[in-house]
Amino acid sequence: MNENWDIDLLKQTDSMISFSWTPTDEVSQVKKNGEIVYTGTQSSFRDEGLSPGELIRYTIERQSPQGQWVTALKLLTGTEKRDPDCINQLEQIVLSTIVSHKRVSLAWGAIDGIETYDIYRDGELVTKTRHTQFTDRDVPEDREVTYWVRAQRPVERTESPLRKVKSLAANIFGALNSGSSQEQAAEEKFWLSKKIAPLNQLLGKNPGKEPELKWHLRYLTFLPDDVLKNPNLTSPNPYFQGDNRSFDPESKHYRSLSNCIVDLSAATSTFDFDKDIGTSIAYNWRRKFRKADIASSEGVTAKIKEDTDQKTEFLLTHSVGNPLTTSPNIDYEVSATFYRNGVYDLIGVHDQSPNHEIYLKLGNRGSWQPLHQTESEGLAWMADPIAAHYWRFSNFL
Repeated sequence: MNENWDIDLLKQTDSMISFSWTPTDEVSQVKKNGEIVYTGTQSSFRDEGLSPGELIRYTIERQSPQGQWVTALKLLTGTEKRDPDCINQLEQIVLSTIVSHKRVSLAWGAIDGIETYDIYRDGELVTKTRHTQFTDRDVPEDREVTYWVRAQRPVERTESPLRKVKSLAANIFGALNSGSSQEQAAEEKFWLSKKIAPLNQLLGKNPGKEPELKWHLRYLTFLPDDVLKNPNLTSPNPYFQGDNRSFDPESKHYRSLSNCIVDLSAATSTFDFDKDIGTSIAYNWRRKFRKADIASSEGVTAKIKEDTDQKTEFLLTHSVGNPLTTSPNIDYEVSATFYRNGVYDLIGVHDQSPNHEIYLKLGNRGSWQPLHQTESEGLAWMADPIAAHYWRFSNFL
C-alpha cells in the first residue's frame, strides 16, 4: 500500500472543518474521535455544526486487499475561536498536526506582525521559515517527539488599541534599563509547542496503553538570584532576597505556587486547586535583613469554564505584588483544556519577569514534565506596558 498518503487541503472556520487527502481507488474510512463518520471511495470529508475552539482527532483508514483497515493518517485539528477582545492571539489560531509513516506536518494560523518562525525538534533548531507550516520527513517512530514553533514581534505591530502606548513605554523602559535594549522591551514572544506520541503508537502498529486521565498542573514563579536590587530607587528597601535556584518543580523556594488537579478517570470529573505565596524579604543598603512579609493570595484564582462528557476546561489567573514595596504585580493567565481521550491544550500569557515554570504530571505516581520555562528579564519587566510572553502547549495522543 502507498505510504505517501497526505492531507492535500485543510480548511476550518469557527463551526466547520473540511479536508481532502491523496486520491486512491481504495475504500477509505474516516473516524472522528474514534467513531466512524464516513466510509466510501471519495477522498474528502466535511464536518459541520461544530463549536468554536473545538479540538478534534480524525483518523483516515484505507482498506487493504485482504479487507483489513489500516491507519494511513491521523489529523489533530480544531475550529477557529475568533474574539476581538482576546488578549492572547495564540488562543484564536488553530495548530493542526498530521502524522503518517515517518512524517509529521504542522500548520498554524498566521500571527499578525510576524514574518519568520523558528522550528525546533526536541530542543534543537531545525529551520527558520516564513511559512506557517512545516513538515518533518524523518521522524523516529518508536519514541515521542516535541516540536517548538517560536517567534517574536514588535509591540507596535499588534492589533491592540494600546499598541502605541505600549510601544512608547517599552522603548523608554529599554532606554532607561541598562540590562535591556529598547528592542527587547518592545518585543512580544510567541511559543507554540506540540508533544507527539510515538508514531507506531498513533498509527496502530504498536498501540499504547489506555491514557492516564488524571493530570496535575503546577505553576511556579521564582527569582533565580540570591539577592536582587530593587528597580524602584525611591523605596526604603534597596535590596530583596531571591530564591537562589534554577528550574525545579519540587523546590520550596518560590514567589508563588499554584497546583491544579483535573481527574477525568471517572464518569464525573473532579477539580482541585491549592496555592501558596512565598515570603518576601527586604534588605537595607548594607544587604542586612530589614523586613519580611507575605503577600495576599486573593489574586490567585482557578475556576471551571466548561465541563462536559468530553472535556474539562479551567482558567487559572494570577496577580500578586510585593507586600514590601510599591511595584507591579506578577501577572499570568492559563486556559487549560483536558479531554477524555488523553489530549490536552494549554494556552497562557505572562510577564517576562520573574522566572516562570510550568509542569504537568500524569497520575499520582508520574513525574513532573516541563511544559514551559522562561528566565526573568529583570524585575522592571513586570511593568504593564512591557511586551508579554504568549505560549501554547498541546499534545497528540
